[in-house]
Amino acid sequence: MKRKRKTQKHNQKTTVAILYHYVPKTLTDEYFSHDHAIIDNQTDEIVYYMKKLFIRHGYSVQIIKVSPDDLSELKKLKADFVFNLVDSKAMEIQIAKILDRLKIPHSGSSFEAIKNSNNKIHAKRVFEKFNLPTPKYSLIRMSDRLKKSMIPSKYPVILKPAFEHCSVGITNKSIAQTYEQFKLIVRRLRKKYHQMLIAEEFIPGKELQVTVLETPKETTALPIAEIAFRGKIRNKWNIYGFDEKWSKHLPIYKSCHFIAPPKRIQVNIDMQIKHDSIKAFYALGMRDYARFDLRYNPKDRKWFFLEGNANAGFDPDPRDAMTASILAHGMTLDDFVLQIVKNSIN
Repeated sequence: MKRKRKTQKHNQKTTVAILYHYVPKTLTDEYFSHDHAIIDNQTDEIVYYMKKLFIRHGYSVQIIKVSPDDLSELKKLKADFVFNLVDSKAMEIQIAKILDRLKIPHSGSSFEAIKNSNNKIHAKRVFEKFNLPTPKYSLIRMSDRLKKSMIPSKYPVILKPAFEHCSVGITNKSIAQTYEQFKLIVRRLRKKYHQMLIAEEFIPGKELQVTVLETPKETTALPIAEIAFRGKIRNKWNIYGFDEKWSKHLPIYKSCHFIAPPKRIQVNIDMQIKHDSIKAFYALGMRDYARFDLRYNPKDRKWFFLEGNANAGFDPDPRDAMTASILAHGMTLDDFVLQIVKNSIN
């Protein structure tokens, strides 16, 4: 989706608004869950980083924060460009729709692309439509009576909430190796998340993430990032679940990191995964940048798309998948962020 470019006068500073979300303490208890409250209050560090970056490069900066019960700060928005850091389950789609209506150039994908990628079921159907490999799966509605025909493949299978993000509901305990385990996991996830579930073939092997960067000149899949663990602390299934991503008090969080490029993936396979990631980027209607989560089975030399993240979060920490890929590409995170602004403003 093309955007109008905005050219600034030489003697006028460009104003970049940093738009981010938070959950007030008064709302934490009634928010979706404790897990969501943890995720949606992890933005302060990146806001501080971006503010310093933009000021250092001659931009004026406006900080706009929103919460689930208060979007009033948006009325103060007076900027030439909006860097959208809102990736909260409660607000991401709503904010994307508002930004599209405001007609102010902004980072990341449109409302439609964010809505498409946030729905794991829709994303899988897009992958299938465009012949992009994705694991076999079945849908389990809240009202469905459990039966063996719901198992989409040979064991193991992984179960996940259909409408969550940031690995909510995905842990080592989400993977079933028997029908009895399958039933127990479904009941537990239904009770906690109250939504449709996806039962998905679990792909043994490597967990990969691919960052795609779009510029006016070209669209590039950056070096692939692979999940890795330090020492003997690792998880049974080699997955990037909720604890690996968010539970800072656990040893598994401190052990987990990403390396780029990945170890022991043949050059031709690497190139094909990147090619497919760019294809997925446009199939889902994405823009500027995105990150894809994949599984790769080295034994079969096959890869599978799990989901796409149209508004992927930023993290200056080099252990982060996107940052690891950016550095391996020969860029800095500063370069990456500034390029996204330059995509819309000359």
